[in-house]
Amino acid sequence: MTTDPHLSANNLLRDFDVLLDQNQRVQKENDLLRLELMRHPSGAMQIRSVERSLGRAYRDIHSEQGGIASAAYTVE
Repeated sequence: MTTDPHLSANNLLRDFDVLLDQNQRVQKENDLLRLELMRHPSGAMQIRSVERSLGRAYRDIHSEQGGIASAAYTVE
């Protein structure tokens, strides 16, 4: 029986670490872009609009799934 090298524990851990690093970089970039947008009134309005839309989308998704954890995604 041959083992797929992509499924070995070491490869999975390495790949997971790479994904965590990439996620941290994306979050930092998002924070920097958000700060830039917040400096302008129209940017702040865009952020609030997107947050409201995301909040509605998360509520809709979770209400379709029986409401599990929907409160955790509510944006005020």
